[in-house]
Amino acid sequence: MSNSMGIPESGFVIFLGFGILCTIAGIAAGVYLLKPKDQPLQFDRWGFVVLIPIVIPIVAALLFQIIFYSRRG
Repeated sequence: MSNSMGIPESGFVIFLGFGILCTIAGIAAGVYLLKPKDQPLQFDRWGFVVLIPIVIPIVAALLFQIIFYSRRG
């Protein structure tokens, strides 16, 4: 059960899941290290201005891959 690229589907899913887990862990560690002590974590309008250009290309790339993969299968 492998696709034409030679990567087994289960291996690709494990690789993708591990990558997502590491990304989330890295973001959480960065937030924890950069958060001021004894202060609640707050986001204002400028936080979303920074977050949106980072998240949109990642989501678009993943959606493109899902659509492309589902049409080939």
